[in-house]
Amino acid sequence: MLVVLAIAALAILACVVLVSLGRGGELTEFPPDVPPLDLPESGQLTAVDFMALHLPVNLVGYHTQSVDETLRRAASAISARDTRIAVLEQRVSELLSSRLQARQEVYAAPGAGLRTEHEPPVVERELAEEGDDPEVPEEPAVPEPAPASVDEAEKQPTATDVLVHKAKEPEGGAA
Repeated sequence: MLVVLAIAALAILACVVLVSLGRGGELTEFPPDVPPLDLPESGQLTAVDFMALHLPVNLVGYHTQSVDETLRRAASAISARDTRIAVLEQRVSELLSSRLQARQEVYAAPGAGLRTEHEPPVVERELAEEGDDPEVPEEPAVPEPAPASVDEAEKQPTATDVLVHKAKEPEGGAA
């Protein structure tokens, strides 16, 4: 009886060693019993796709692999959109700064620096003492600019004219 137990123990030990070395065979992979998600590629995901999405349910909740795949696709779509938005915002800010610089170059005299077209009038007001009714001084009339003649208006370049002129210039030279 002792011999039978020893042979059985050796047989079990030999099977454990063979399986641990990878010679015991493999388990077959079963196809998932969950239908595939009907989501487009991550670059073309929209809010409507997520609104219409129905995740498969297991006995204990949502199917984990489906949820993980959905979250991965959503994260990559959001990341791609964030990158695209950042690039477009950078381009807009570059265009706006170049337009502002071109406008300042057109309207500023050489060496005069930057200037504004409007300076607010200075209004002096005296503080009323206690018991006095405060007097409100009249606002000084702001003189209206003299209308420019048609010839002067035609001579003044606009920011669009400057940008068009710069676009027509050759790459390395000045006009």
